Amino acid sequence: MKLPVNFEQFSKEPNKAIVYLLLCVIGILYIRSEYQSRTATNRCEERLNKCEASLETMSKMLKTQDSLCSALITEIKIYKALGKI
Repeated sequence: MKLPVNFEQFSKEPNKAIVYLLLCVIGILYIRSEYQSRTATNRCEERLNKCEASLETMSKMLKTQDSLCSALITEIKIYKALGKI
């Protein structure tokens, strides 16, 4: 791969050489940060999906327990009304 600027041009104008190198470094850092951001976002989405599944399971369990408690309370009220308790 041939670079658009050669060493002779760098030695003639060092300021332009530094600017060129800095632009290359900034480009590489930008690409790296985008990759890391994408990776972190994917990991967070996976964890969010697991948490949502867990929340749904726990919600179903809570509804079942709530229904059971309601049924028991109703049964206790009936027994109290009948005078068995």
